[in-house]
Amino acid sequence: MKMKKIEKNWGSWEKRVISTGSITGKILSILFIFQILIFSCNWLDVIPDNLPTIDDAFKNRAAAEKSLFSCYRYLPNPISSYNYPAYFTSRDEFELGTNINVIDLPATRIAIGEQNTTSPVMDFWSGGNGATSMFEAIRTCNIFLEEIYNPRDLLEYERKRWIAEVKFLKAYYHFFLMQLYGPIPLIKENSLISATPEEVRVFREPIDECVAYIVELLDEAAPDLPLIVTSPIDEDGRITKPIALAVKAKVLVWGASPLFNGNPDYQSWKDKRGKQLVSDTYSKEKWENAAVAIREAIDVSHSAGNQLYIYNKLTTPQTLNMNDSLLMTMHIRKAITDKWNMGNVWSSSADPLRSWGQNNLQKILFPILYPEDLIDAELDRGLASFNMAELFYTNQGIPIEEDVNWNYADRYTLRTSTVEAENGFYIPIGQQTVSLHFDREPRFYASLGFDRGFYELSTTSNDFGASFTMYLRLRRGEPGNTVHVNNTGYYVKKLIAYETKGNPFLGYDYRFPLIRLADLYLLYSEALNEIKDRPDHEVYEWIDPVRAIYGLKGVVEAWRNSKYPNRPQEKAEMRKIIQQERLIEFAFEGQRFYDLRRWKLYESSKNYVPVGWNFNGATAEEYYTKMEVAQGLKFSVRDYLWPVKNSDLRINPNLVQSFGW
Repeated sequence: MKMKKIEKNWGSWEKRVISTGSITGKILSILFIFQILIFSCNWLDVIPDNLPTIDDAFKNRAAAEKSLFSCYRYLPNPISSYNYPAYFTSRDEFELGTNINVIDLPATRIAIGEQNTTSPVMDFWSGGNGATSMFEAIRTCNIFLEEIYNPRDLLEYERKRWIAEVKFLKAYYHFFLMQLYGPIPLIKENSLISATPEEVRVFREPIDECVAYIVELLDEAAPDLPLIVTSPIDEDGRITKPIALAVKAKVLVWGASPLFNGNPDYQSWKDKRGKQLVSDTYSKEKWENAAVAIREAIDVSHSAGNQLYIYNKLTTPQTLNMNDSLLMTMHIRKAITDKWNMGNVWSSSADPLRSWGQNNLQKILFPILYPEDLIDAELDRGLASFNMAELFYTNQGIPIEEDVNWNYADRYTLRTSTVEAENGFYIPIGQQTVSLHFDREPRFYASLGFDRGFYELSTTSNDFGASFTMYLRLRRGEPGNTVHVNNTGYYVKKLIAYETKGNPFLGYDYRFPLIRLADLYLLYSEALNEIKDRPDHEVYEWIDPVRAIYGLKGVVEAWRNSKYPNRPQEKAEMRKIIQQERLIEFAFEGQRFYDLRRWKLYESSKNYVPVGWNFNGATAEEYYTKMEVAQGLKFSVRDYLWPVKNSDLRINPNLVQSFGW
C-alpha cells in the first residue's frame, strides 16, 4: 500500500529534474523533496506515511505562497561577507585585519589563489565551500512554475504576479551564474524523471543565447509585476517592475561589455558541439540595445517614485545641527543605510539584526572606537584597502594625479588640520595626518575611516551633529591598535549607519542596496558614450547629476582644472571617467567586483600588492610609512570566470571547463 502511494505521489506531478553534472535523475528529485522538508517543514502538509509531496506544496493558496517564498530563499545574501563573491575575493577594495585567519574563509581563499577545479571555492554551480547551487534554485523555480496552476483558491491576479516573480527569480539566478561563469546551461524546464542520462546532459550555451534567454524571462515577468509594493514591511524584498527592468538593463550591459563582446581571448573556446561560446566579433548593436533597456528602467523607476538620493537632516533628529560639509557625506552614507529610501531600486531583504555574527558585513567592518569594544572579537575584522584611499577625487571632482591645484607628489607628507581649512570638519583641529587625507571630495570622507579622521555616529556627537568628539586613533598603544591591528590604515565607514552605536556595539537595521538609481544613471551614460562617435551633452547629463549631489561640478567644467582638460571630449577618455565615477560612487557596495570584470580591467590589478601604514608606529612620522601588509593579489585571464568542478565534467561529458582552467 505504501509503495503504491509513493508511486502515485511521483506520478501525479511528473517530476522534472536537470543534471548540470553533479547528480541526475530520480536522486535529484528525491533530494529536492528532502530540501523542502529541511527548509519548509513547518508548512508542508504530510500524508499519512509521513512522505510530503509536491501536490501538498501546491494544494491551496497558503501552501503555494510558502512555495513562492521558498524560491526567494536562494537569493545570495549580500551581507554574508565571506560567502558573497563581491567583497573579499580580491584585495584591491577590501582587506582583512590580523585578527582572523584568511585560510578559513571561502572568499579570502580565492583572493590568495586557492580557487581550483577539484573542489571549487564558493561553488555556486553545484554547491559547496560557502555557496548554494544556483541550479538548485532554478529547479525550484521551474517546479513552482509547473505546479502553480493547481491551487483553486488562488485569485488569478495573484497567480499572475507570483508567476512573474518566480520568472524574475529564475532569470536572476541564471544571470548570477552568468556573471561568475560566463556561458552556462539554460534550464528552461526540468527534465522528466523518465529522461535518459543523455537527455539530461546539458551543454553550456553561447553567451549571446544566455543573455537573450534571461532577457526573454524578464520581458515575460515585467508586465505582471507591480510598479511598487504597497506595504514595504509586509512585502519586504518582493520583486517589482522597476527591479525586473533594472536587472534586464544590467544583463544587456554585461552582454555588451568587453568581457563578452568581441573578446579575442575566448576565440578558441568552444563546446563539444563545436559552438563558439563567446563571439570574438564586436557588436555596437549590443550597446544600443542596452541603452534602450537602461532608459526604460530609468523611466519606469521614475514613475515609481525613485529619485537620486539626497539626505534631509530633518528626518534624523541627531543630525539637525550638521553643517553643509558633513551633510554632503550623509548623502552617500544614508543612500546606503536609509531603510527603504527611494534612491534604491532594489534592496536585499536580508535583516542584519537577525543575523549578527562573524559573517555579517556591517559588524565586521565596525572599528574599535572605545577600549570597551575590544571585548567583541567579531568587530574590526574587515578593512578598506589602501588602494581605495587613492581612488577618490580631490575636492574639485577630478583624480588626485590630475588636479593641477593638488600636490600629488607630496601626498604622503604630514600636514596639520587648521581651523581655517574646511578639512577641520573631517579631521580634528590640530591633529596631524598625511596630505592624502586633505582636500578630498565628500565621498572620500563618507566612505573611509582613517587615522585622525572623525568617525561620525549618533553616539559620537552630543550636539545633534554640530561637532563630533570621536576620531580614529590607529597608532601603537591607541584604542584602535591595542589588540586588533588595522594593517591598511583604513576602515569602511560608508556601510556603517550613522545610527549604529559603539561602546558596546549595537547594529542598525537597514536593507543593503542591490541596484540604486544612480547605478542606472551611470550605466546609461556609459552606454551612450559607447554608441556615439564622440561624447556630447547627452552623455554628460546622466553622470553630472550624480556628481552634483556631492557639490561637484559637471565633468566638462571640472576637468578644466585638470592636467588633461580635453578628456571629457574624447570617447576613450570619457569611458575612463565614467568607469572611475562608478568605482567611486559604488565603492564597497559589491559593484567593483563585477564592473572590473565586465570591463576586462582586472588584469591591470594583478600585480597589486596590499600595502598600509606602519601600524607599529607610535608617532605620526613612524606611523605614516608605507609597508606591505599581505600577500599580493593573484589574478590571470582565467580568473575572469570561475571553474566548474572536475567531477561535474566527468558526470556530464557535454560540459566544457571554464576558459583557462
